[in-house]
Amino acid sequence: MIHEITKNVKEKITLMIRELNDHLTRPMQKYLIEMITGCFATKSLCLTSISGSLHEKTDIKHTLKRLQRNTEKYSDLLDISNSYNAHYASEETKGASDIVICVDGGDIVHKYGSSFELNCKVRDGSDKKSPYKMGYHINHAVCYEPNSKRVYPLYLNIYSSKSKEFKSANIETLKMLDLLKMSFRDRGLYVFDRGYDGGYILSYLYKHQMRFVIRSVGRRFVLYNGRAIRVKELCGSIINRRYSKDGLRFGYAKCYFKKNPMTVVSVECKNGEKLYFLCEGHLSKSKEVYRRIKSYFSRWKIEESYRFMKQQFGLERCLVRKYESIKTMLGISLFCWHLLCRLESDEYSKMLLEKMAKREKESRGEKKVCEFIHYRLSDGIRNALLGYNRSLFNFRNRDKSNDSKLYYVPVDYLLEKSERRCWIPLIPVIKRRKSSVVA
Repeated sequence: MIHEITKNVKEKITLMIRELNDHLTRPMQKYLIEMITGCFATKSLCLTSISGSLHEKTDIKHTLKRLQRNTEKYSDLLDISNSYNAHYASEETKGASDIVICVDGGDIVHKYGSSFELNCKVRDGSDKKSPYKMGYHINHAVCYEPNSKRVYPLYLNIYSSKSKEFKSANIETLKMLDLLKMSFRDRGLYVFDRGYDGGYILSYLYKHQMRFVIRSVGRRFVLYNGRAIRVKELCGSIINRRYSKDGLRFGYAKCYFKKNPMTVVSVECKNGEKLYFLCEGHLSKSKEVYRRIKSYFSRWKIEESYRFMKQQFGLERCLVRKYESIKTMLGISLFCWHLLCRLESDEYSKMLLEKMAKREKESRGEKKVCEFIHYRLSDGIRNALLGYNRSLFNFRNRDKSNDSKLYYVPVDYLLEKSERRCWIPLIPVIKRRKSSVVA
């Protein structure tokens, strides 16, 4: 079973590299293959561990030096991975009736690191005692399909307030929304958490006619019956929560924001917590309002994805200190997650990996299995690579000293038909020599 799994994983990696053939140079392709297999084998982004897992004939120090040099040089992989993942998710969800695009901000915190380049002060939400630490800001987006319950990575970007290119957090958010708008156009419901109800972002969403649900802190002013009123005051004194379903009591009111129609929704949960939501347009039916509320609660998928990437790929345990190298590592983690999505769509590979991920002693009580299947797929690949005990790709270990003849091999990517090649928007195309054979 180990050989079958490694064969399927190798085919999926080769397919991904073939689709990106027109957008990546040959050294970038080799580097990407090595980093993906090493990341799964070591369950981390530590270059030293990855160098040892490649099983090359040269010393580990030479492999490590090559990986360090390429990691600093190939920071463009982050932008390529964002465009590639957004393109793939839009193609996979074309037949879906409705999809949810979850957008949220986050952080990468290096608790004991002080020599990381462009390290800035961020707010760590997981630590309530001392939330302000040194690290980097992150913008993240995932796509959730309610019918199949699948999660696709869309976007992941890092920025620092100390960088010369940094202007504002809103501009960084709009960069993300520009890419998602180009990929999904008028499809999908954009779900935002608190902090995104500013006028700058709301004006952008209305300008491009994007459907959205934003959780508000209640300070935003809206126009109700011709007068300006805060959302918190509107939900507390005017909106009557007369609808009830699944333990939620909710009500809504039709308002305006800068002459744009808006619906303000007030929700009261079982525990007495009150939530305020802003939706575009005037929603006229309680069923549509309830659907928007349920879409917001599916936003938890993006929190699970944060936890998944930090645990399975070790984003915060990555020890590269240069800013461009950190961007490259984020791109590698996105490519690894993309590979898991491809394996999830293959039912046979998915079944093999889930079997490989099972432990010898498994508790069969009432313990609930995590629905985020990418944990099990990642563990299955790691166990298979550890059992394989040799390099998955052998292009570095070929012995060229015994080659006494000159072989001419046709280049596949030049002989393929144009309609079979994957052209991904927003990624520049690499120009190569127009030759049909190589020596």
